[in-house]
Amino acid sequence: MRLSLKAKLTALIGLLVLVVVLAISALYLFIITHAALAAVGRRGSFVADEVYHQTQTVLAQSYLPTGVEPSNAPAVLQFVRTRLAEDPNLNSAIESAVGYSPTIYYVAITDPKGTILVHNDPTQVGKQFIPAPPFDQLLNSGILQQLHVLYGPQQIYEVVHSSMVGDRPLDVRVGVSTLFVASELTPELHRALLLAIVALILATLSASLLSYGVLRPLKTISRSVERMARGESPEPLKVDRKDEWGILSSKLNLLGEQIRGEKIAFSELKENLDQLFSKLADGLMFFDKQDQLVLATPAVERFLGEDPKLLLHRTAAEIFWSDHPMDRVLREAFTARVPITWESQNEEDGNDSEGPRISASVQFAETEGESVGALVTVRDAGTRAQLEDQIAVATRLAALGRITSGVAHEVKNPLNAMVLQLEILKAKLAENSTAVKPQLDTLTSEIWRLDRVVKTFLDFTRPVELRLSETDLEQMLQEVFTLAEPQARQNLVRLTIEKDGPVPRLKVDRDLFKQALLNLVLNGCQAMPSGGVLKIRAKKADRHVELEIEDQGEGIPADVRPRIFSLFFTTKPGGSGVGLAMAYRIIQLHNGSIDFSSEPKHGTTFRIVLPA
Repeated sequence: MRLSLKAKLTALIGLLVLVVVLAISALYLFIITHAALAAVGRRGSFVADEVYHQTQTVLAQSYLPTGVEPSNAPAVLQFVRTRLAEDPNLNSAIESAVGYSPTIYYVAITDPKGTILVHNDPTQVGKQFIPAPPFDQLLNSGILQQLHVLYGPQQIYEVVHSSMVGDRPLDVRVGVSTLFVASELTPELHRALLLAIVALILATLSASLLSYGVLRPLKTISRSVERMARGESPEPLKVDRKDEWGILSSKLNLLGEQIRGEKIAFSELKENLDQLFSKLADGLMFFDKQDQLVLATPAVERFLGEDPKLLLHRTAAEIFWSDHPMDRVLREAFTARVPITWESQNEEDGNDSEGPRISASVQFAETEGESVGALVTVRDAGTRAQLEDQIAVATRLAALGRITSGVAHEVKNPLNAMVLQLEILKAKLAENSTAVKPQLDTLTSEIWRLDRVVKTFLDFTRPVELRLSETDLEQMLQEVFTLAEPQARQNLVRLTIEKDGPVPRLKVDRDLFKQALLNLVLNGCQAMPSGGVLKIRAKKADRHVELEIEDQGEGIPADVRPRIFSLFFTTKPGGSGVGLAMAYRIIQLHNGSIDFSSEPKHGTTFRIVLPA
């Protein structure tokens, strides 16, 4: 349940008052508790002082009997016990302290060994005294501990005053009871609780009146804002106040004027957009976050066969309702909230081979993860297909040029070496035939290397006739893993296939495509000399199949990335530089594409895209 602003303000003020009242009450409770305990402690100290002075008076007026030496401690203590027990003034003072003060539990005088010399209970005289905790321990404890003691079972604490008989100490002990302290505190606590409840009630009433007075203009402002939200022209607010509400109302009036101006500008802009859209050959449809059509260009009628004005405010499910492949795909896209690009196929739509081709796409706009609208574009894909064919041809020509540049570079180096060695040979033939043998060997080696380069280049550029057949891609990947297993085991590499649903089937030249995949897998294994995982992911998109080969190697340096598909280019010792170029050529022959992404220390991912 959502609380109103008035309820929240009232609750907040009440909470603040509650916190203040609780804090003050806790402080007051601490003060009165400490004061009550301090009074009890002073009363006990007063009784101890009185008994102490009376004891000193009695002992000062007494003399040791004849024959008792001061050094005879037992005789002296016996004399002191007798004199204190027989003194009527001392006994009267002790009995008065216990009788008239409810918090005084006992008064006792003990010798250094803890034997009771005098006690308000005569039966305790001569017994061993069991001391109680010192009263200062209770006085210096926390408020919670003090309340626990005061309102719990009776406990006894001591106030001790030491005196001297000659050079021997005597202790005056006053026992203080906590039983009657709580009864003295309870009335004060009741008064404090009553004051706290009254303060909370008054605070709640005051908060309600305050929130009503402060938030009263909010209703008027809220009604005006609701009119703005509905697109209506708001009436000027009349809030005759100079506080924040008055400032807010004036700003809302200014905002209303701006909205009216923007509404006029929007109407003009809509007219301009209508003129612009009328000249577009593509059909554009804009949907809001409820998937209702809010804007459509006139060209939509050519593709949907219905006036766009009649489609406004309909949902996507109502517009794309038929069993036509395009309507079916668009409905599924809106249901799944997934962008798509679709193009009609003549055999799929039941048209002849000369019929028009239509493409449609859906893009969803989101803000902070929430959908705010969608754009549907419908166009004639015939011209677009021609451009794609031209781009594909240009891509193949560019690839061939890249490969040729690598071949030219490799051919140039052996030729330069041959020329240089022949010059040296000419200079040395006349002197000694043995001396020219190393140069002749070098010349022979370079000629053979040039022969291998040219032969490889001829094989690479020779036209290939593809033998296409429907192929189980998962089975092919398992065969590639079987061939690459020795290299993977040597480098401690684990080969895995990740599937998102069933692995699609392809129509490819099985031998050539297997060779391309094997080259990429072997390169990935060799890129992980310390081990790792090589993953192959296969998934089917709308009209193509994507393959990703991901390794966890060192990555490809940025300076060599533009050349990795060049023939004879390699960064591996003993490498031929033919594997990636051959894979690139095979993918091109299948009307596919291959690219890669690489991060240093994180590995490389090759992506192959082939027609489905």
